[in-house]
Amino acid sequence: MRQYGLTQLEKLAIAVAVIAVVAILIPLYRQLVDIKRTADCLSNLKDIATAINLYQLDYANTLPLAYYANPDGSPQTDAAGRPLTWVLCISSYMRRDLQRALQCPADPTGGSTIISHPREADKTLRLSYGFYAPLSAVRLEDLPNPGLSVLIADSLAGGQLGSLNPNPLLGGNDGFVLGYDDALRKPTDSSRFITRLAVWRRREDGDWTPDNLRSFHGKGVNVLHADGHVGTRAPSLLLLRRDAQGKLEPPWTLPEPRKRNDTETNP
Repeated sequence: MRQYGLTQLEKLAIAVAVIAVVAILIPLYRQLVDIKRTADCLSNLKDIATAINLYQLDYANTLPLAYYANPDGSPQTDAAGRPLTWVLCISSYMRRDLQRALQCPADPTGGSTIISHPREADKTLRLSYGFYAPLSAVRLEDLPNPGLSVLIADSLAGGQLGSLNPNPLLGGNDGFVLGYDDALRKPTDSSRFITRLAVWRRREDGDWTPDNLRSFHGKGVNVLHADGHVGTRAPSLLLLRRDAQGKLEPPWTLPEPRKRNDTETNP
């Protein structure tokens, strides 16, 4: 009696076809997830930008403090030893749930900086975004390029050499770079995400290279600029560069000394 069914060759062909479809769908799914997470992260930054704009209306167009500092420049902390950051400045202007707005959905740590909730003392918040310290409490009109100056970016906790440096442009530091989760000084083939967006001393032997750079998101680092617009920057090695007049060029710009007008000079 003849038996009907798939031959071994047909079964093999179907298995190969299924594997091929899965191989196509998995990267597509990951890409769609990354697009969704990137969009959600940019939405977070837009909410933060709105809160900062409202803050500026009350504080003479001044940007928030990166963190509250002690007289020696070290960060102030609350009773639980947690840092008092820029979140405290803008929390009352935030319309969305704070935790949702401050946590990047693509952050593999779920928010590496832990701060006390500014409204509910018994709660904490996990923070996925870092503030560019040199722009702390700067007046927007003092910035030469506010639309090109990065103010906040998605990054993990840690500044120079893993610590919070209150004066990141002093002491011989000459480069802004992205750190990585598995290497202290340079990216490797196994690097998965950025661990810091901060000032670093560039080694004279040229240890840093722009190859194989990573970020939370597939297309780069989500950033909020000083003028309030958001965008995505490709993960790259960003060094401090100056023009012929010695002024810092974008995306890392600093306010120039305010020029005194005639009435200020000759009252």
